[in-house]
Amino acid sequence: MRPETPQNNSFVISKRLASLQCFFNSLTPIIAIYQAIKGGIPHTIFLYLTSLLLVLDFVLTYGRDYYFDEGHQLTTLGLFDNSFNEKRLPNYDSEPYYNNSSINTMEIKLLANIHENALFTSRIAKKMTTMYFVLSGIVLLSFLSNVFLNGMDDYSSIILGILLSGSILNRGLKINNLKKRSEEVYKSANELCNYYEKQILIEESFISKVLLLLLKYENTVFESKIILSKRIFLELNNDLSKEWNIIKNKYSIYTNTHS
Repeated sequence: MRPETPQNNSFVISKRLASLQCFFNSLTPIIAIYQAIKGGIPHTIFLYLTSLLLVLDFVLTYGRDYYFDEGHQLTTLGLFDNSFNEKRLPNYDSEPYYNNSSINTMEIKLLANIHENALFTSRIAKKMTTMYFVLSGIVLLSFLSNVFLNGMDDYSSIILGILLSGSILNRGLKINNLKKRSEEVYKSANELCNYYEKQILIEESFISKVLLLLLKYENTVFESKIILSKRIFLELNNDLSKEWNIIKNKYSIYTNTHS
């Protein structure tokens, strides 16, 4: 796979907005702890400041999801263009993004593309999960520390609200869910390949199962609103591409000549 795609600009904007969210969500408990210990900010100004941060979080969430949906739509079009040899995105050559150009039968190429996507998504999401849970742990420790030092005051309540409803923990849970559900798609793709090996699938049933798998994968990604880390992608890309080629060569559904 390669990272440069037509949806890249939309995903870059969405990711930057998500990063700003994480920054401001992290800033709020820091301000609350400082206020609880030092009391250097007038109470009214502190409330105005936290209210402003909550409004900002709402605006950033809207922008993040808007650009994610735009990018996801382009991703889906690229998947269909590659699988069915079409050009809904006329200025984009999707072949270098996938590693399945040797497969000619459209529904089998679609399965291969979903199979490959699920492998990459599950492995990258697995590495991303740790970072967000660490950040959530830091916020939780901030809350417990403040409760231990000052009791359950207004500032502790603000930290607790950020912990329970803020984007850091929420995104951590969504990334973990993306990992689990993309692993399920990957396993289901393996099962479909095994059914083909055993010749126990009729053509109509096979196409139906591929389309259901496509819906499951696309819904998983769409619901998560998670953009996979480009840094982790580049770190894992070569190894995952080699692993995918090994997997692909093990199944006759991908290695047989289809026309």
